[in-house]
Amino acid sequence: MKNGITLLLLIFIGLTNYAQKSKEPFEVYNVRNEEDGSTVVYATNNYLCDESVLIKFNVLKNMKADVELPFRAVVPAGAKEYKLFTLAIKDATKGSQLGYVTSYCHGDAFDGKHDNSYVYTIPYQEGKQYSLDQGYGGKFSHFMKGKTHALDFTMEIGTPICAARDGLILFVKENSNKGGKTFKFQEYGNYITIYHEDGTMANYFHIKKGGSKVKEGDRVKAGEVIALSGNTGWSSGPHLHFQVYSFDKDMNVKTIPTRFRQEEGKAIVLKKSREGYKSVH
Repeated sequence: MKNGITLLLLIFIGLTNYAQKSKEPFEVYNVRNEEDGSTVVYATNNYLCDESVLIKFNVLKNMKADVELPFRAVVPAGAKEYKLFTLAIKDATKGSQLGYVTSYCHGDAFDGKHDNSYVYTIPYQEGKQYSLDQGYGGKFSHFMKGKTHALDFTMEIGTPICAARDGLILFVKENSNKGGKTFKFQEYGNYITIYHEDGTMANYFHIKKGGSKVKEGDRVKAGEVIALSGNTGWSSGPHLHFQVYSFDKDMNVKTIPTRFRQEEGKAIVLKKSREGYKSVH
């Protein structure tokens, strides 16, 4: 899925015009200077958000970097031929070799931090109320790889879904019409991902086929309708799965507990409830 970690293995093989040929959304590549044998490592980021990159060398013979290794950096959204660092030859009379593994993820995994003071809007239309059938650490699917901070709102297919926070539409998947109660259906889930100003993201899962009301690159406000709910992917019945997440310095996904706006300025953590919660915009 687009909002996971991608792992690349790049081994130096000489001069390259790799960056110009590649159509991947994020690439790390290297270019060698034939005159002195040095190598410059670059990145190209075609994503709509900043990307954190971690580079670990498994081979580095007769070369020295001008930065601390392993290398960590944040590459700005849309950056082309963004210089990361240079590797110089130690001894010109000897051969050299390099090999490295690149990991990257969305947002600032090194210095970014969720704004815990922010109060989210419950992600459906103002005044509406739907039951919350699975909360943080739910036993059906929210326990995977430890406690998952995610919420499942039960609602009929076609129910308008709203943005819980202002942000940038990072990803839209709406081409699937498959769903089922087992994990094997997970890849068929439609979703929208919104990127927030603090570098966190929110996922809105299980939307219906063709149910998006936005496109990648759009900016939305909290409370704005972004999609219609559905029952696609790993789902036991029609509902909206909502979660906020980011990545840690080791590029692992971490889900984030959030508070939601209620009447009279109250901010609460939502818990499993048959009655549900009324959305206040």
